[in-house]
Amino acid sequence: MLVHRSVICIAAVALMLLTPGPLIEWLKTLLSLPVMPPSETEFPTDKLVHCLLFAGCTFFCLQDWREKFGLFMVLLMMLAFAALTELLQIVIPGRSGDWSDFAADALGIAGGFWWYVRIKKARFAKTGL
Repeated sequence: MLVHRSVICIAAVALMLLTPGPLIEWLKTLLSLPVMPPSETEFPTDKLVHCLLFAGCTFFCLQDWREKFGLFMVLLMMLAFAALTELLQIVIPGRSGDWSDFAADALGIAGGFWWYVRIKKARFAKTGL
């Protein structure tokens, strides 16, 4: 059975966003990573991570599922997945759901869609397919 990269991507995003805070702190300590969260004056790497995760995931989901479900439905599924991860973070110890994270997720979904369209246009211009 072939596992699509979109399924792997969704599982990886869910794992990253839904891992309990205490486990993350333990892993940071184990790997000698900084345990302190960034201050508000630093670059918002958390939002960048959310954006990049959802951009990549959307790109692969569009490649794998657009023909089966349609463009609009895939984008709607990605938005629902983003909302679900933020809602679930509310009940996970050491995590918190955040509207700004959802906005970063949505921006990433838009970026993944843009990336997908650019690749499709370039492929069509090159091959006519």
